[in-house]
Amino acid sequence: MNDYKLYSDCLNFPLDKPCKYQKDENMICGKCPHYSSVSKKDSSITKILIIKLGAMGDVLRTTFILEGIKEKYRNVQIDWLVDKRNSEVLHGNPYINNIAVNDSKVFDFLTSHKYDFAVNLDLSPESLSFTALSLADNKIGYTLDDKRNIKTSNAFAAEWLLTSAYDDLKKANTKTYQHWMAKISEIKDVPYEIIVPVSKKAQEKASDFKSSINFSRGKVIGINPGAGKRWKMKKWNVEKYVELVKILSAKGHTVLLLGGKDDEEEIKEILSHKISGVFSTGTDNSVQEFFAMIDLCDIIVCGDTMAMHAGLGLKKNIVAIFGPTSSHEIELYSRGEKITAEGCNCCYRPECLHDVSCMDKIKIETVLKAVEKYI
Repeated sequence: MNDYKLYSDCLNFPLDKPCKYQKDENMICGKCPHYSSVSKKDSSITKILIIKLGAMGDVLRTTFILEGIKEKYRNVQIDWLVDKRNSEVLHGNPYINNIAVNDSKVFDFLTSHKYDFAVNLDLSPESLSFTALSLADNKIGYTLDDKRNIKTSNAFAAEWLLTSAYDDLKKANTKTYQHWMAKISEIKDVPYEIIVPVSKKAQEKASDFKSSINFSRGKVIGINPGAGKRWKMKKWNVEKYVELVKILSAKGHTVLLLGGKDDEEEIKEILSHKISGVFSTGTDNSVQEFFAMIDLCDIIVCGDTMAMHAGLGLKKNIVAIFGPTSSHEIELYSRGEKITAEGCNCCYRPECLHDVSCMDKIKIETVLKAVEKYI
């Protein structure tokens, strides 16, 4: 036994069984020429792991930090750990070197990659646990200690943690998500842009769609009438969308209906009225095809949804209708208007407890007036 050494930091050692060189060549640590320490790195490159798993819209809007990180560290390698179902919003992002997905191999990934910094801006149990497990010299944002205490990296992270834990602090917050995440990430608090990748294939599909319909009518106004299944109260009344679309059509504008499978009911309802100049962009598009359809529009009307974040990243004018979520947290980059109901208390509830919801209080005239500012 005294002749045996074990270099468990070697990238070739799978931790739970002999490595391939021991199996194939009977190699022993200390004599093996294939030893490669997980800590070995090019000292001129700063390696950063971002841990942001979901939801998809949150992953997309968090991409604003990438430009700030690149500006701060210059020669940097950025890897991003994300849930597989949300990874498409990152593909093609020019600031990301590697995308790692949260699947059956996630622990192999975390135990075989060394970083200077792990940046976790999320408070989900998975994200906190992955940050604690990551091999990073410095951990920015949030991680867990061995007693399940959430450890914060600076005063801003601590304040945001309290804001996330207490409804009254959430309601009182008037700063944007971008402000908080920049401060927690220790980058400049400037409005870096959301990065929205659109593949060439997706652009071609959108171009073909545009060629197939009449785009000669006025402005192109994209309407995303749904909000997925989880957040019913993020949806504005579909009957009001119908009336809004009728008015926009009568004024000579083109309306593109945007959404996925979860938005089919609302889109079908609007289409059933057979309003001139109104078209569905389809509900079976890939994520980047959905982005490409948004990019056809001049103005986007939507709730607090991924379409809003994508539209902002694509530098569209946005009219965002808010219900139970915080309008203050949304950075519009001076390219839009937020519509909120008087008396809405930012409850973050999936179901309304009142007879008349905050969304029901928002009038068609209010939304139309906001849209007309950008026509």
